[in-house]
Amino acid sequence: MTIQPSLLGVLGGMGPIATAYFFEQLIAATPASVDQEHIPVVIWSDGRVPDRTDALLGRGPSPVPAMSEGWHALRNAGADLIAIPCNTAHAFLADLDLTPRHGFVDMIAATIEAAAALSSGRVGLFATRGTRLTGLYDRAAQEHGLDLVHVDEDDQENLIDEAIRIVKGGADPDLAERLIEEATRALAASGCDVVLAACTEIPLASRRAAQVLPVVDSVACLADACVKAFAPGR
Repeated sequence: MTIQPSLLGVLGGMGPIATAYFFEQLIAATPASVDQEHIPVVIWSDGRVPDRTDALLGRGPSPVPAMSEGWHALRNAGADLIAIPCNTAHAFLADLDLTPRHGFVDMIAATIEAAAALSSGRVGLFATRGTRLTGLYDRAAQEHGLDLVHVDEDDQENLIDEAIRIVKGGADPDLAERLIEEATRALAASGCDVVLAACTEIPLASRRAAQVLPVVDSVACLADACVKAFAPGR
């Protein structure tokens, strides 16, 4: 029997802009007409969490201790459903204390389900190197019968990695938009009919890309899944 949650905990700060964007998406997705109908939320946003991709590539310390601190703080605050608006952070779930009493919203599963509803079978992936390395989306796509296409190494370095860096640093948003658009056109040329914005910074620079192919926003997908958990059937 599934117990409806009462308080959503957000393990954020990875990065802070993405956490703020997730909260905006959560509010927008909630069918509320007055303040009192919105989901009660507690947010732990700690930008000091070590870089997840650097850890996976062996270039930096593990984020697990800092993530665990936030996880326990949310549990102590009474959160009985937890969401992490960072795709790459999902690679470290096995190292966190996930107890049956505390539910978790899977960002990867929610995003792939949305993509499967839009795609005829071939989807492109925009993600950090860390997310690519873990194969999180590859496995989820395979389970849904989707052919997942990664950008090539040059586009990963010069377009995707650079756009993520720009958004995180608050630099030139128009340049980030143009980089993601260029990468999208390359995936369209390879036969993809949908693109997964599977890094939480990428949806913030995908308006131009969305004019080329449908862009599945992993942050919005996570927000939708949280709303459904609080209001089953919606």
